[in-house]
Amino acid sequence: MVNSMFTTFYLMFKKKSLFLVLLICANTIFANDTPYPNLYISGDYPSIQYHLGVLSEIERLQIPIDTVVGSDWGAFVGALWSAGWSSKQIGELIESWDSLPRAKQPLKSVLWEKKLLIKSEENGNPILESISGKPYFGQIFFDLMVQEALWRSEPGSRIPFREVNKADNYPFPGQHGSARGILSTSIALRDTNGSAAQRHQQKLWSQDSALLILRSHSKPNPDSLFEAGVRAVQTHRSQLSTLNSQLSTPNSQLSTLNSPPPPRFLYHPVFDSVSAEIQGHLESFWNPRDTGLQSVRNFLEALQKDGSYREVKLVLDTGSFLQINAESNPQLSLSLFGFGGTLLGANAGANVNFRFVNQFGYNWDLIAFYGQGARGAEFNLRFERFFMRDGDFFIRPKVFEYEPTSYFQKSIYQEARLLKERGSGAVLGVEKRRLQIAVEIERRRITSGAAAKIAYDYEFDFENKEMIQIPTDTTYETVTVLSMFPYAKWLWQSEDYDRWFSSDGFMAELSGGFRGVSISTFAQSAPLYASTQGKLGIAHPLSKYVSVSAGSEFGFNFRRKENGGIDLPDDLYGYSHYHGDELYDPALENRYRFAMGMGIFQESWQTPDNASHKYGLAFAGLSLHWQGSGIFLTGGFAKDGEKNPWSELEAGRFFAEPKIRIKTQVFDFILGQNVVYSGKNHIFLNIQGLIGIP
Repeated sequence: MVNSMFTTFYLMFKKKSLFLVLLICANTIFANDTPYPNLYISGDYPSIQYHLGVLSEIERLQIPIDTVVGSDWGAFVGALWSAGWSSKQIGELIESWDSLPRAKQPLKSVLWEKKLLIKSEENGNPILESISGKPYFGQIFFDLMVQEALWRSEPGSRIPFREVNKADNYPFPGQHGSARGILSTSIALRDTNGSAAQRHQQKLWSQDSALLILRSHSKPNPDSLFEAGVRAVQTHRSQLSTLNSQLSTPNSQLSTLNSPPPPRFLYHPVFDSVSAEIQGHLESFWNPRDTGLQSVRNFLEALQKDGSYREVKLVLDTGSFLQINAESNPQLSLSLFGFGGTLLGANAGANVNFRFVNQFGYNWDLIAFYGQGARGAEFNLRFERFFMRDGDFFIRPKVFEYEPTSYFQKSIYQEARLLKERGSGAVLGVEKRRLQIAVEIERRRITSGAAAKIAYDYEFDFENKEMIQIPTDTTYETVTVLSMFPYAKWLWQSEDYDRWFSSDGFMAELSGGFRGVSISTFAQSAPLYASTQGKLGIAHPLSKYVSVSAGSEFGFNFRRKENGGIDLPDDLYGYSHYHGDELYDPALENRYRFAMGMGIFQESWQTPDNASHKYGLAFAGLSLHWQGSGIFLTGGFAKDGEKNPWSELEAGRFFAEPKIRIKTQVFDFILGQNVVYSGKNHIFLNIQGLIGIP
């Protein structure tokens, strides 16, 4: 805390001579012979509630005050009160200290994480400074509200006010002239703590016959300081009652203390003091449609969530101009994390992120992953606040190799299984708030069970007198598949929502586009078809420990027929099996149906695999949790639009996903299991686990 609040205020208002004028006026008033008492207020930040209790009783009893003299945080309270703010209004301002919400950290399990600021010495050598979390600008917002209150209300405009610096604070309150003095202090009569100088000062107060001290007899509880201030005034009510009759005239200075605070400023932001290289980026966070104090709040909240700026300064200038200055340093983040797995093995990944600002934000992100059935890397380059003021432009190239090892893949017989996928691709697009418009291009080399070629040796069976085939080697031919998918995605999600582990929140997602797929090896292609997917989820707490959730999903691939009807896309033809008179590959057919369970590595907690051109599901869940740990049970029903002939899963099936989570500051452990009931005799189990150190 600031040792002398009003020393800070003086620096805030050094462009005005307000305090000098007030000081001269106060000295003139002090010289006058007046029967009204002077009110002295001193103390640190916690004692504010005590002073507000004293002031509330002075207001109720209508005790006249000639001049308010304040020191430290007592000067803050006294300045606003002398300007006409009531004790209740000052209390509401104090309660707004944390009115700006803190930016929440994304939930992720990391084995190791380090964040660094990259600064420079005078000679240009880089300095790496360790940082943790996102910046918090709540105190900056509160300081601005204090500036605004003092600028608009002008301390001393209703009751004369004088501020005493910390250096002049001994022996406070000093001489009162001919007027009686009233001292509000939270230091109790029987409180012997403090330095020798403070105890000597208390002794001087007690010896001053012209000073009425409003203090508790014993040290008050920190939670009841306001009530202690009220009782301190009531204890001396008989001594103060003689002043009440003097307030019968309509010229009472306290008659306007219950008036509402003055209207808020209409701010005009000024970024002249910001370096040219970041001015455009910083200015883009200010919404020109916002007005008043809400505009400042939204500005700081957006900066806080972005995290590019560690230091921000706001100074209210004359004419409602708001001088804004900020500093931004490049930020480097390194982390190692796990992203799930099964009993067959675990998966791990590493992340390197580098961010810096130059007119708009550059965000370079590299993820490499390796583990059970998944390995590869994805690079994400994002130009932040580049598109339509607050939109982003991004490009995400990737290389990968997948070897499906889940129980569901192994439950499908060999010829219909995918054995390995190798590929590369990129997503290019723009994103603005909840809307993303992009195009995804992929090239995959797929090895399927149906592409097996077996080499044989021939031997003569002398007993049966015939030639027999003996398999000696099996080779698989790969098929190269190209796809292009321009799409639009709309996502609306609250910060607190997580599909299984949230206690409150919601999400809604809808995506759609046109997908074109071709098998270049054999110059064959599937017809252009439309792909769309939708998700909806909501979680709601019934109590502090119990929450319920529900949601639904759907997916649909279709194309328009010549007669205007809707049809499913044709099969993707290969070469390994005959279907009637035509060759085709059942594994490829399964891969390019809408398989929502075949997501990329981050999507490790999905419902079971689907293999259909259209599907829908609904789920509901119940969770028992405490501080992020608990038991989560989710179940539902999924329905494919068509039976997959190459899978043991029926078109309709019930599923359940029980999960246990133990989360502490040291680690985050999750163990879950997929249970699927499909048909009369098919129950599938798949256990997954994840452990990390956040």
